[in-house]
Amino acid sequence: MAEQWNTAFQNWASELEGDEWTLELDDSIVPDKPQKGWFQYIRKAFAQFRCSLCKRSWPSKRVQVVFHFTLNSSLHRGTVKVRGFKQKCRRCTTAQMEAPSFLSENIDILLEKLMERIRIRCYREERPETNKNLYFKGRVEGPHEAQHCEACLKGFCNKNN
Repeated sequence: MAEQWNTAFQNWASELEGDEWTLELDDSIVPDKPQKGWFQYIRKAFAQFRCSLCKRSWPSKRVQVVFHFTLNSSLHRGTVKVRGFKQKCRRCTTAQMEAPSFLSENIDILLEKLMERIRIRCYREERPETNKNLYFKGRVEGPHEAQHCEACLKGFCNKNN
Protein backbone atom coordinates (compact mmCIF):
# COMPACT_ATOMS: atom_id res chain seq x y z
CA MET A 1 0.00 0.00 0.00
CA ALA A 2 2.80 2.45 0.87
CA GLU A 3 4.41 2.05 -2.55
CA GLN A 4 1.13 2.83 -4.36
CA TRP A 5 0.66 6.02 -2.30
CA ASN A 6 4.31 7.08 -2.68
CA THR A 7 4.39 6.60 -6.45
CA ALA A 8 1.21 8.63 -6.94
CA PHE A 9 2.39 11.28 -4.48
CA GLN A 10 5.73 11.77 -6.23
CA ASN A 11 3.89 12.36 -9.52
CA TRP A 12 2.00 15.23 -7.88
CA ALA A 13 4.91 16.51 -5.76
CA SER A 14 7.16 16.83 -8.81
CA GLU A 15 5.08 19.91 -9.72
CA LEU A 16 6.31 21.67 -6.56
CA GLU A 17 9.59 22.87 -8.03
CA GLY A 18 12.49 23.61 -5.74
CA ASP A 19 11.30 21.54 -2.78
CA GLU A 20 11.61 17.84 -2.08
CA TRP A 21 8.48 16.24 -0.62
CA THR A 22 8.08 12.86 1.05
CA LEU A 23 4.99 10.95 2.09
CA GLU A 24 4.74 8.41 4.87
CA LEU A 25 1.88 6.31 6.19
CA ASP A 26 1.46 7.01 9.90
CA ASP A 27 -1.20 5.37 12.05
CA SER A 28 -0.29 7.60 14.99
CA ILE A 29 -1.51 10.93 13.60
CA VAL A 30 -4.64 12.26 15.26
CA PRO A 31 -7.33 14.26 13.45
CA ASP A 32 -7.53 17.91 14.49
CA LYS A 33 -4.22 17.67 16.37
CA PRO A 34 -1.41 18.32 13.92
CA GLN A 35 2.00 19.08 15.40
CA LYS A 36 2.98 22.73 15.73
CA GLY A 37 3.79 24.12 12.29
CA TRP A 38 1.83 21.38 10.51
CA PHE A 39 -1.40 21.70 8.53
CA GLN A 40 -4.23 19.22 8.09
CA TYR A 41 -6.53 17.98 5.35
CA ILE A 42 -9.29 15.42 6.07
CA ARG A 43 -11.54 13.68 3.57
CA LYS A 44 -13.81 10.66 3.48
CA ALA A 45 -13.16 8.20 0.66
CA PHE A 46 -14.26 4.88 -0.78
CA ALA A 47 -12.11 1.86 0.06
CA GLN A 48 -12.24 -1.93 0.31
CA PHE A 49 -11.43 -4.01 3.38
CA ARG A 50 -10.57 -7.69 3.73
CA CYS A 51 -10.80 -9.69 6.94
CA SER A 52 -7.53 -11.48 7.68
CA LEU A 53 -9.46 -14.23 9.53
CA CYS A 54 -12.41 -15.21 7.31
CA LYS A 55 -11.22 -13.50 4.07
CA ARG A 56 -14.58 -11.70 3.71
CA SER A 57 -14.27 -8.36 1.93
CA TRP A 58 -16.51 -5.33 2.12
CA PRO A 59 -16.63 -1.82 0.68
CA SER A 60 -17.06 1.42 2.60
CA LYS A 61 -17.62 4.90 1.26
CA ARG A 62 -16.97 6.51 4.65
CA VAL A 63 -13.29 5.78 5.21
CA GLN A 64 -11.71 8.75 6.93
CA VAL A 65 -8.35 9.77 5.48
CA VAL A 66 -6.25 12.28 7.42
CA PHE A 67 -3.24 14.13 6.04
CA HIS A 68 -0.82 16.23 8.11
CA PHE A 69 1.77 18.22 6.17
CA THR A 70 4.53 20.74 6.67
CA LEU A 71 7.20 22.51 4.63
CA ASN A 72 10.61 23.45 6.01
CA SER A 73 11.33 26.32 3.62
CA SER A 74 14.96 26.78 4.67
CA LEU A 75 15.76 23.12 3.93
CA HIS A 76 13.40 22.95 0.92
CA ARG A 77 11.86 19.78 2.39
CA GLY A 78 8.20 18.97 2.79
CA THR A 79 6.67 16.06 4.66
CA VAL A 80 3.21 14.56 4.39
CA LYS A 81 1.86 11.99 6.82
CA VAL A 82 -1.30 10.09 5.90
CA ARG A 83 -3.59 7.84 7.89
CA GLY A 84 -6.47 5.82 6.52
CA PHE A 85 -8.70 4.70 9.37
CA LYS A 86 -9.36 0.98 9.67
CA GLN A 87 -12.46 -1.17 10.03
CA LYS A 88 -13.08 -4.64 11.39
CA CYS A 89 -15.18 -7.51 10.11
CA ARG A 90 -18.68 -7.66 11.52
CA ARG A 91 -18.84 -11.46 11.22
CA CYS A 92 -15.72 -12.41 13.19
CA THR A 93 -15.96 -11.99 16.95
CA THR A 94 -12.17 -11.75 17.32
CA ALA A 95 -11.67 -9.58 14.25
CA GLN A 96 -8.79 -7.14 14.15
CA MET A 97 -8.85 -3.72 12.55
CA GLU A 98 -8.00 -4.04 8.85
CA ALA A 99 -6.28 -1.40 6.74
CA PRO A 100 -8.23 0.13 3.85
CA SER A 101 -7.33 -0.57 0.24
CA PHE A 102 -8.05 2.40 -2.05
CA LEU A 103 -8.65 2.42 -5.79
CA SER A 104 -5.73 4.08 -7.57
CA GLU A 105 -8.18 6.61 -9.06
CA ASN A 106 -9.25 7.64 -5.55
CA ILE A 107 -5.67 7.91 -4.31
CA ASP A 108 -5.05 10.26 -7.23
CA ILE A 109 -8.11 12.39 -6.39
CA LEU A 110 -7.18 12.51 -2.69
CA LEU A 111 -3.64 13.58 -3.57
CA GLU A 112 -4.83 16.17 -6.08
CA LYS A 113 -6.97 17.76 -3.36
CA LEU A 114 -4.07 17.52 -0.91
CA MET A 115 -1.81 19.32 -3.40
CA GLU A 116 -4.36 22.15 -3.60
CA ARG A 117 -4.13 22.51 0.18
CA ILE A 118 -0.32 22.36 0.12
CA ARG A 119 -0.16 25.08 -2.54
CA ILE A 120 -2.54 27.29 -0.54
CA ARG A 121 -0.99 26.71 2.91
CA CYS A 122 2.71 26.27 2.16
CA TYR A 123 3.15 28.34 -1.00
CA ARG A 124 0.46 30.98 -0.39
CA GLU A 125 -1.08 30.39 -3.80
CA GLU A 126 -4.63 31.42 -4.45
CA ARG A 127 -6.32 28.52 -6.15
CA PRO A 128 -9.92 27.70 -6.89
CA GLU A 129 -10.99 24.44 -5.32
CA THR A 130 -11.84 21.64 -7.70
CA ASN A 131 -14.70 19.37 -6.84
CA LYS A 132 -13.91 15.88 -8.10
CA ASN A 133 -16.04 12.97 -7.02
CA LEU A 134 -14.46 9.79 -5.75
CA TYR A 135 -15.03 6.50 -7.57
CA PHE A 136 -17.12 3.69 -6.14
CA LYS A 137 -16.69 0.07 -7.16
CA GLY A 138 -19.52 -2.36 -6.59
CA ARG A 139 -22.50 -1.78 -4.35
CA VAL A 140 -22.24 -0.17 -0.96
CA GLU A 141 -25.28 -1.11 1.06
CA GLY A 142 -26.38 -0.74 4.62
CA PRO A 143 -25.69 1.80 7.31
CA HIS A 144 -22.33 2.94 8.58
CA GLU A 145 -21.53 0.56 11.46
CA ALA A 146 -19.84 2.64 14.15
CA GLN A 147 -18.91 -0.39 16.28
CA HIS A 148 -16.65 -1.66 13.46
CA CYS A 149 -15.14 1.71 12.48
CA GLU A 150 -11.82 2.73 14.06
CA ALA A 151 -12.53 6.44 13.53
CA CYS A 152 -15.93 6.14 15.25
CA LEU A 153 -14.51 4.12 18.14
CA LYS A 154 -11.86 6.81 18.70
CA GLY A 155 -14.40 9.64 18.40
CA PHE A 156 -13.09 11.02 15.09
CA CYS A 157 -15.82 9.93 12.70
CA ASN A 158 -18.79 12.09 11.92
CA LYS A 159 -21.02 9.98 9.71
CA ASN A 160 -23.00 13.06 8.73
CA ASN A 161 -20.19 14.61 6.68
